[in-house]
Amino acid sequence: MPDLQPLSRRSVIGGLTATAIASPAYIRPGWAQGKRIVIVNSGGAMGDAKRKALYDPFTKATGIEIVTASGPDLAKIKAQVERKDVEWDITDLNDAWVPAAARLGLLEKIDESIVNRADAIPQSKHDYAVGGTVYAAGIAFPTNRLGGKAPKTWPEFWDAKGFPGRRGLRNRVTDTLEIALMGDGVPASQVYPCDVERAFRALERIKPAVSHWIAQTAQTVALIQGNETDFTYTYTTRVKDLQAVNVPIDYSFKQNILGIGWIGALKGTRNRDAAMRFLAFTMDKDRQVELSNLSGDAPTYADALAKVDPATRKWLPNIADPDNLFVNAAWWDSRIEELNTRFKEWLLT
Repeated sequence: MPDLQPLSRRSVIGGLTATAIASPAYIRPGWAQGKRIVIVNSGGAMGDAKRKALYDPFTKATGIEIVTASGPDLAKIKAQVERKDVEWDITDLNDAWVPAAARLGLLEKIDESIVNRADAIPQSKHDYAVGGTVYAAGIAFPTNRLGGKAPKTWPEFWDAKGFPGRRGLRNRVTDTLEIALMGDGVPASQVYPCDVERAFRALERIKPAVSHWIAQTAQTVALIQGNETDFTYTYTTRVKDLQAVNVPIDYSFKQNILGIGWIGALKGTRNRDAAMRFLAFTMDKDRQVELSNLSGDAPTYADALAKVDPATRKWLPNIADPDNLFVNAAWWDSRIEELNTRFKEWLLT
């Protein structure tokens, strides 16, 4: 394979992935020698999956070393950019962070001449970040009690008489507001712009049935295991991992909340070209399929789903299902602080 010269967005990945990863004799380009980029991610199982599916193959393909750190933090990103001493080149980003980070000038604009994402789903495209995965959240429930009767939709979750049991919801306003509206009968297509007053009225109705307002993701399923809740909001990957070790728990794929696993380059990175090439690498369909097989999150290409291992594919959300709801981070951007304060105060009443 020839040295990496300035490449078109349609050629950067095809040749890089197919040849570089397959051939141990690949000669790394001269411009990459001695280079490294620092990537901050959430660590844990997803961090391990990214190391295997993205980081090590990228280093093998380009000669660019990848050093990782855990704990993406918007405040730290802002501090690095503002003092013009950027330590992280690439960062994972939550849905709600992307519009705020872009508005505050904290991210490099995606170089479309390098990063090809033309066929990715529209929800995964942003001028300042790329969508590397799709995660899904919905209702989990035990299979060894309650006579097999569990809510599978949010209106059923809100029906405490028809589906008696202890509920678990997150102690944050994001996602919870959207869930409340769907529980009140609002179709996914009409959730945004959110009717905030209607959502809080719906939350008031379900509040007596909520036994736990959950802070940590791991607690969502742990509370079901410990027979402290009966139904809870959680993520497909959490239930998938427990089923793999024969825990009696299941998950509903109806009316799921879908979010994007975003990745961006910090404004002022000293390694902008290498960072953009890594972002291009994450948008390769084969790399996303491999990451999906390892993590349980979906690719951001609809036509890549068929390539995912069948054992993993059954856990992936249907990104084309109109009953599923993609988080609208832009709607939250100017409202998060006010609504978060209101929600925290409401929890205390």
